[in-house]
Amino acid sequence: MAAPKLKYSIGNAASTTLSVASANSDTSMTITSDTNFAAKSGEGMVLIDESQATEEIAYATSKSGAVLATPLANRGLEGGSAQGHAINATVKGILTAGMWNDLIDSLSNVLNATTGAVDTTKVVDLTTAQTLTNKRLTSPKINENVAVTSTATELNLLTGVTALMTRVPRVVTTTDDATAVIDCNVTDQYQLTAVANDTVFTVTGTPVAGQKLIVRLKDAGVAKNLTWTGFTAKGATPPTVTVAGKTHYVGFIYNATAVTFDCVAAIVEA
Repeated sequence: MAAPKLKYSIGNAASTTLSVASANSDTSMTITSDTNFAAKSGEGMVLIDESQATEEIAYATSKSGAVLATPLANRGLEGGSAQGHAINATVKGILTAGMWNDLIDSLSNVLNATTGAVDTTKVVDLTTAQTLTNKRLTSPKINENVAVTSTATELNLLTGVTALMTRVPRVVTTTDDATAVIDCNVTDQYQLTAVANDTVFTVTGTPVAGQKLIVRLKDAGVAKNLTWTGFTAKGATPPTVTVAGKTHYVGFIYNATAVTFDCVAAIVEA
């Protein structure tokens, strides 16, 4: 595992020497004194053999007693390479240009580099109005104890939605009409009482695919002839003659492809 981008300082005034020589392939270094080397449990940047030909910058990941763990991936950092070091080589905790620049680069991912303020084009804050795109909320919770305000337009829209969800069937009732014109824009159930002989049923309006229509016919006592224009038998056949003294229920569903109301049920009361 490579050294992290955001590196720790190993400790203030951390300075000592190697008590055991270290090869360029070693993954640990034994130091003479671990005083001030434990700011982050021994994790941090160190400089070995300062100002020598074998100078090396390494990043320790932990400390056990006076032994610093220095994985090979963490050695020879900041453009250098892993070096062999003799006993008594100097070891000191440092801050480097790379550490500082990595910190600034990371902060620039959330802060405006010029002002230092939160960059709301990159992160979401608690006060700025922001538009989020392609974000998924998992189990979101909206504060239910806040006042809710709505405009008249929003309330009217909500009323319309509620009415649509709870609307009762629109029933149109007429009596003894030989020309039974059903306006499907305002009718879900058409009731015709005292059916006239030779009654012709037609439809006006603009039906939508899947729209349902029920026609209820109450015969006054004598069988009557019926004609259906704009209706098609589909699973059931609209009655062409009523049963004397009986009530008929005929169900249709609008077929937008065929531009007709398909008859799906035709029932005569017992």
